[in-house]
Amino acid sequence: MTDQTEIIVTLLKELIDKNGPEYLLEKPYDAYKELNRYMGADNAVTAAMLCFLVSGLVSDAEKGCEPEELSKAIQKKCCFNKKMSDLLSKIFCVLYSEGNKTEWKAKDSEGLSEFLKQEHTFRWEGCSVWDAGNGTVDCYYDADMILKPTKEAGKTDGLKSMLKKNPFVTADAIYKFYEKELCKYLDHEFEEYCTCDDYYQPVVEDFELEYDVKAWAKKNGFNVISCNGNGRDDGYEPKFRRGW
Repeated sequence: MTDQTEIIVTLLKELIDKNGPEYLLEKPYDAYKELNRYMGADNAVTAAMLCFLVSGLVSDAEKGCEPEELSKAIQKKCCFNKKMSDLLSKIFCVLYSEGNKTEWKAKDSEGLSEFLKQEHTFRWEGCSVWDAGNGTVDCYYDADMILKPTKEAGKTDGLKSMLKKNPFVTADAIYKFYEKELCKYLDHEFEEYCTCDDYYQPVVEDFELEYDVKAWAKKNGFNVISCNGNGRDDGYEPKFRRGW
C-alpha cells in the first residue's frame, strides 16, 4: 500500500473502533468529513470516498469479496475509472480483512462485560431551594455510593439503545451513562423532598438517600454495597425586611 492508502485505512479503522461497526454505513458524510480533516478537502481519493460510502458498497466489502469483483462494482455504481476503483477496492478489502473483522467481533460488548465485573463508586451532589414565599432556604446533599451491577444492568432500555448504536462502547462510557442516570434520579427525588411542603422547612439531614438509592438500584439491576451522604442548608434567608 502507498502511504496515502495506509493513512486512509488507519483513519477508517479508528472511526470504526470508536463508533462501532455500522458507522461507515450509517454516517457516511460524517466519516467523509473526518477523512477531510486529515487528508484535505482537495484530495481526490477522499472526494471519491464519499461517493463510495453513500453507494452502500461498504456492505459488500464488509461481507467479504474479491478486490477485482469489488472494483467492478465500484466502476458500475460510482462511474469511476479502473484506477480509482482499484484503489478504493484495495482500501476497503484491507480495512475489512479477516484480522480486523476478528478484532471487531471480539470487541462486541466487551465494554459491557468489563463493566459488569466491577463495583463502581458514584458521586452525587444535590441542591434545591425551599421557597416559603417571603424567604428561601438553600439545601445541599453530598453522597458517595458503591454499587455492583448484575446481569440485569445490561438489559435496561437506555443501555440497550446505547449498545445498539455502538456495541464497541467502553466500560467507562457505560459507567458515565449510569452515573448520569443515577444523579438525575436523585436530583428529582431531592427536589421533591425539599419542596413538597410550602409551610415547613425541610430537614435536609433526614433525606432518605439509602431508600432512594436502593429503589434506583433495584430498577436498574444493581446491588448496593455502601451508601453514605450528608445534608446541609444555608439557613432561612428573608426575601425582604420591613423598614422602620
